[in-house]
Amino acid sequence: MNKKTISALMACMLLSGCSAYDVGVGGGAVTPSGPYRAIGYASTSIQPGRNAAQKQLMAIRAAKAAAMRELAEKIYGADVGAQSSVGEGRIYNDVLRMNVEGLVRGARVVSIQPIRADVYEAVLEVDPAEVAAMRSHPPRSFYR
Repeated sequence: MNKKTISALMACMLLSGCSAYDVGVGGGAVTPSGPYRAIGYASTSIQPGRNAAQKQLMAIRAAKAAAMRELAEKIYGADVGAQSSVGEGRIYNDVLRMNVEGLVRGARVVSIQPIRADVYEAVLEVDPAEVAAMRSHPPRSFYR
């Protein structure tokens, strides 16, 4: 096998497990019975701020943003790119890139709480009906 064939096979193997939603045994899409839920985490110590209160607020915002990103990934999927370089029967360069983009509407905050002295957790959820509306009208910049 040549390098291009091996690279193509490896890329197929890496991407074969990715899906924007689950596929049932019959091949149809399985929609969740409850709301789509996402969790985001952020550390207070790495946040910018002049005092502990500012760092705490920034960590809460960062945790919420991380949860929004996870919701966008669940709703629209992720654009995954992979490239592997193979030579003499071994991989000597392997690059994996992921991009998530989408418009999330109707997300509600379930909880925001400290889970450790330095880490905040934000839990967000969106109803399946709202997700169906978002998928039927994706943002224009999503398909560049």
